Amino acid sequence: MKHIALSGGADSVFLLLRLLKEGHKVTALHCNFHLRGEESDRDEIFCRQLCERLGVKLKVCHFNTKEYAKEHRLSIETAARELRYRWFAEETDTIYVAHHRDDLAETVLMNLIRGTGLKGLSGISENSTLTIHMNRNGENTRTLHIIRPLLKISKEEILLHLEEEHQDFVTDSTNGEREALRNRIRLDLLPMMEQFNPKVREHLCRLAENIQSELEATAISALFHLLSPLGFNRTQIIDIARYQGKETRQWHSKSHNLIKSGGAIAFEPIRVTRTEAFRIDADKVDGPLYFRRVRPGDRFRPFGMKNGSKLVNDFLAERGVNLLERKKSVVAHTSDGRIVWVVDHEIDDRFCVDKSTQNVMTLTFS
Repeated sequence: MKHIALSGGADSVFLLLRLLKEGHKVTALHCNFHLRGEESDRDEIFCRQLCERLGVKLKVCHFNTKEYAKEHRLSIETAARELRYRWFAEETDTIYVAHHRDDLAETVLMNLIRGTGLKGLSGISENSTLTIHMNRNGENTRTLHIIRPLLKISKEEILLHLEEEHQDFVTDSTNGEREALRNRIRLDLLPMMEQFNPKVREHLCRLAENIQSELEATAISALFHLLSPLGFNRTQIIDIARYQGKETRQWHSKSHNLIKSGGAIAFEPIRVTRTEAFRIDADKVDGPLYFRRVRPGDRFRPFGMKNGSKLVNDFLAERGVNLLERKKSVVAHTSDGRIVWVVDHEIDDRFCVDKSTQNVMTLTFS
């Protein structure tokens, strides 16, 4: 299920139609900020009718935005943003929004005018994470993943597609007002710049994309210097740097375990009390052995089990090992991934000594 921010405007309507066309199940989230009187209610009614026609589940939240802004001494724009993303974080951990290529160009210019570094000039990315404070004192936080699948599509292309589909949409009258900086950039500055170069929007987007690539390369380089001494290879490090997903992922070297979640990285050395395993037939082990933490899906054949295999985690659970300790458990495996020994517990039956054994291996892990 994908959650989409649906305002009723051309961009979000196009995104909704695109996700449905791709076969996704969608829940639409609409915010009524009650800032534009009857127009705000008109937008809500439009979204309700559109979603009913398309068979899409719609959730609507009403906000007293002006009162919230006054109470917390915020601008209306900031108050609406806080309320919107806090509600999104209550409903889902991933929200799809309809920022497009023109929005990217406007953001680059807006950041440049306000004063920014490379991060600001990179504009907005297709995938990002936002830490949401669920209350004003910051005690309760959630991570919201924001997906922007339209960043390579221009406003012109969106409007053309909706026209071809005979799909109507609503227009926010405040988009024509010049009080907000972004509106002045869109209505005045960009059209003036296009008189000097009709492709200025394209060039601004290319600048942002180039800077994003440079920042990624810098991040990979920094991680390489940090993690390569810990045994992580370049492929792993690039994967770690680029991963921005909502799920917790783990990477392992021979000596360390690394976890990344919501952009945060943590790693720790693998430490286990010195333990020895006997009854290993050295001739059945082809090549060196490696140690690492147990992973979901790891299987082996416990000693005495003559056919099939068992999940290592199931085996440990049956031994009474709790979840926390199971995550810390270590296995020894061959270069092709076959598990020889669940450290401190059991060897794999396929590697144990038998009547034909000539060379016995004793494994030590510390």
